[in-house]
Amino acid sequence: MKNRQLEAFRAVMLRHSVTSAAEMMSITQPAVTRLIVDLEEEVGFKLFTREKGRLFPTSDAALLYREVERSFVGVERIAHAARQIRSVNKGALTVCCAPALAEGLLPAWISEFISLHAGVTVVFAIHGTKVVSEMVANEQCDLGFITYTTWQPGVKLERLFTAPMRCILPHGHRLAELECITPEDLAGESFISFPKELDTRRIIDELFANRQIERQLNIECQLSAAIASFVSCGAGVSIIDPAVANTLGNKVVVRPFAPELDFEYAIVTSERMTPSRLTKAFLAFVKNKMKLLPSLP
Repeated sequence: MKNRQLEAFRAVMLRHSVTSAAEMMSITQPAVTRLIVDLEEEVGFKLFTREKGRLFPTSDAALLYREVERSFVGVERIAHAARQIRSVNKGALTVCCAPALAEGLLPAWISEFISLHAGVTVVFAIHGTKVVSEMVANEQCDLGFITYTTWQPGVKLERLFTAPMRCILPHGHRLAELECITPEDLAGESFISFPKELDTRRIIDELFANRQIERQLNIECQLSAAIASFVSCGAGVSIIDPAVANTLGNKVVVRPFAPELDFEYAIVTSERMTPSRLTKAFLAFVKNKMKLLPSLP
């Protein structure tokens, strides 16, 4: 039995006419008739009877059609899945992200991406930069977004964007009226720091040490969003990454800091694993969003 014979049989069963079946298959009527005759020879029984110019399936044809339809539904389901995969409308994407980018940018981009690609599902995991890089290297996720470009074996890094860090102050603070904050302005201030193991902490501390400016370092916290909560409660001031600073609204006072301290954001992918069509589509989407992104305040 050839697939084309079964296609012709199914088309006649669905359309109840050789003419209509031929149109459905985009072939001639004699070609459909020949395929049906060949199929009858293969199966060894009559499939259709003709009465008053109309075709009627035999009881044996009805039984055969049930099996043929099951097969074709399965094939059509596979074909539909293939079309969805090709058009990036099917599949699962696992994205690991450092906390700084999890506050606003990436959730907005992922939400827009899945609205454009119905059928796509996303697992969004938030970890520190080192853990994100390790998960990508171990192929535990499709791609990651990290907040500074520290290379490690097994991954490829691509800079997403770089922007200057921001100083944040509680409302009513003595420095809130200034347009820009300098290290000298923060002398003697209670200062909420990142943990000592982070490069960002080292860079900030070196700046103040080189200028011989002392601060009261009484709180350490890993997450910029949590640091902002401490600042809003009046526990001190801080310098945080611009992406989170951009999401704080009126929670705290956000000011430029000089000299500028650049904060890097990067995409991390596996050196070994070839990205799927879905992963490539999402990366292209993110890069396009970056082109449209206004400068962070």
